[in-house]
Amino acid sequence: MDVKEFERLNYLSEKSLNDNANLREMKEFEQLHSKWNESEEFNLFVPFS
Repeated sequence: MDVKEFERLNYLSEKSLNDNANLREMKEFEQLHSKWNESEEFNLFVPFS
């Protein structure tokens, strides 16, 4: 995940919380959220080694 995708995920998160996201945006949010879950750079919940 790059910075642009991370910023887009944040934007779509806000839209979904405010019930302003359409179906296409929700699908994009799901994809980006999955990618974020796999990202060690942006995910703060990755266990320390």
